[in-house]
Amino acid sequence: MKTAPKHRFVTLHCDGCGATTNAIYELRPVMVPAALVDNCFGLPLWLQTPCAGHTLWAFNTHHLDYLKEFLRAGLRERHGTANASVVSRLPGWLKQAKHRGEALRAVERLERLLLP
Repeated sequence: MKTAPKHRFVTLHCDGCGATTNAIYELRPVMVPAALVDNCFGLPLWLQTPCAGHTLWAFNTHHLDYLKEFLRAGLRERHGTANASVVSRLPGWLKQAKHRGEALRAVERLERLLLP
């Protein structure tokens, strides 16, 4: 059985100045309590903002779209086994109706970070 190499190499290129460099990185599994940092480079996630006494974060635009769709939904039905859906794994505070407006505004703040 083959396993992935512990260290991997990546070539980084700056579109601004044209500089290129090679870097080594390690793959680590994402643990939810540590999810405010990127699991590859260990750097803070760019898409995070305070919200309802917590931190709302997303990995990318698709993640933000999913959160926005969830927060805008008028009816949130549960189907299937408990803790088997993405929604079941969202933090409790985010699922509370009293935080819906503030969470939507937080998602919009994060979306503005992605504008050119």
